[in-house]
Amino acid sequence: MSETILIVDDTPANLGVLVDTLSAAGYSLMVAEDGEEALAQTAQTAPDLILLDVMMPGLNGFETCRRLKAQPVTADTPVLFMTALNETADKVRAFAAGVVDYITKPIEHEEALARVRTHLALRRLRRELAVELALKERFMRFAGHDLRNPVSLILIATELARRNVNDPAAVAEQLGCIGESVAQIRRIIDTFLGIKVGMAAGESGGPIDLGLLAAGVVRQHEPAAERKQISLGLEMAEDLPPAQGDATLAYQVIANLVSNALKFTPTGGRVTVRTLAAGGNIRAEVQDTGPGLPPGDRPKLFTREGKLSARPTAGEESHGHGLVIVKQLAEAQGGSVGADFPSGGGSLFWFELPPAKAAVRETRR
Repeated sequence: MSETILIVDDTPANLGVLVDTLSAAGYSLMVAEDGEEALAQTAQTAPDLILLDVMMPGLNGFETCRRLKAQPVTADTPVLFMTALNETADKVRAFAAGVVDYITKPIEHEEALARVRTHLALRRLRRELAVELALKERFMRFAGHDLRNPVSLILIATELARRNVNDPAAVAEQLGCIGESVAQIRRIIDTFLGIKVGMAAGESGGPIDLGLLAAGVVRQHEPAAERKQISLGLEMAEDLPPAQGDATLAYQVIANLVSNALKFTPTGGRVTVRTLAAGGNIRAEVQDTGPGLPPGDRPKLFTREGKLSARPTAGEESHGHGLVIVKQLAEAQGGSVGADFPSGGGSLFWFELPPAKAAVRETRR
C-alpha cells in the first residue's frame, strides 16, 4: 500500500504542481486548502507525511502545525513547511512548532520529492525500530520471569544434594536436575538474544517431540516437588506424532505450567503431566489437586487484568505474569492454551500445537 501525503496550501498553482509530482511518484494524496480543513481531515486518520504552507488565511502554518502536534493521531506525523520565508527567526519558530524540515518556495520538483522521500524513509525506520524495541522489551520480561524458575530449582537441587551427600545415587540425580535447569537457562538466554524474529514474523517452526519436552520438564522439577512432598507424575500417549512448533518456546510453556501447578498445590498433593492427541492437535496437560480457581477469576486467566485471588500454598513468590507469558509463547509458535476445572476439584491447564507438517502429509498418503 502506498504512503499517504497531506498537502495543505491555499494556492491552486502550488497544489497542482505538488499533486502532479507526488502522484507520479506513486504516493496517495490528501488535499486541504487551509489549516482548519487539515485538522478536520486528520482528526481520525493520519497521513504518513504533511506538506504545510506557512502563509494561509485563518490559521497560519505555525498554529496549524502546533495543533497537529497536539492531536494524538498526528503527534508523530512528520510535517514539512513550504515557505518563502528565509529569516532565521522564522525557521527557528517553525522548528519550535514541530516542523522537521522545510521546502523553499518557489518549489523545485526534484528537491521536494527528495525531501519527501527522505522523511518518509526516516518514518519507516523509526517505526521498525519501535517494533524491534517493543519485541526486545517483551522478551526481556519473558527472560526476567522465566529465569527465576530454573534458578530456584538449582538452589533446591543443591540443597537436596547437600542433605544426601553420602548417597551418590541421590547426588547424581540432583546433579541431573541442576543440569536440566542450566540447559533451560541457556535456552531462555538464547531465545532472548535471538529475539525469535522468525517466530514473531509468523513462522511455524519445525517438528518437535512434545512428550520428550514434557519428560525433561518433569525431571527438572522433581526436586521442587520432592521438597514440597508433592507427587509429580508423567503420562505419555504412545506413538504420539510430532508437533509443529519451537522446542525452546514449547519447553518454556510446559515449564511455566508445571511450576505454577507446584506452587498452587498443597503439600501431599499431586501434579500430573500428560501428552496426548486432542481434536487433531498435539496437547500437553498439567493437572493438579490444588484448590482450583473461583469462577469469578477464570475470565482473567492469561490476561494482564491483575493478580488472581488464589495464592501459592507454601509462600512461594508469584508475580501474576506467568500465564500471560505462557499464552504469548504459545501463540508465537502457532499454538493455544486454556484451562479446565474438573468438578472433582483441582485445575487442568493445557497447551496445544498443530501436528507437524511432515506428519500431516504422511497421514494423507
